[in-house]
Amino acid sequence: MKIDISHKEKKQGLVFKKTLHGVELAVGFNDEEQAIIRERDLELTILMERGIPADVDADKVANRGLVKKVAIAATSGVDALGYHLTFRKLMRGPDTYFFETPIEAKNYADELKSDILPLAKAYLEGNKETGSADSFEL
Repeated sequence: MKIDISHKEKKQGLVFKKTLHGVELAVGFNDEEQAIIRERDLELTILMERGIPADVDADKVANRGLVKKVAIAATSGVDALGYHLTFRKLMRGPDTYFFETPIEAKNYADELKSDILPLAKAYLEGNKETGSADSFEL
């Protein structure tokens, strides 16, 4: 598993420009890890629960109709309707998540490095093989 984390900035707004601070996460899974994810059907496993990012209008998301949700799910996959971090999002390419302040972006990157990604690696390792049969007496 090769991991690249970089920080991005983007301006949002027409009149009152606001700078948003993003963290781009790119994970390169090796062939064995990709096989584990596919064989064990782990694509939609949520690695990290996240809310609506700063670059998305929460009111528009809340007011999406059923037809729009179905169209998004059909074209981009079921996990495109949520903002949680999943194996599928990481397998598709870099995942960028935006915040309002630089400290939020730094804290997010630190949490990815120290907690989330090591746990994801351990989760894949744990799913590599099935358990063995044991006999014992109590």
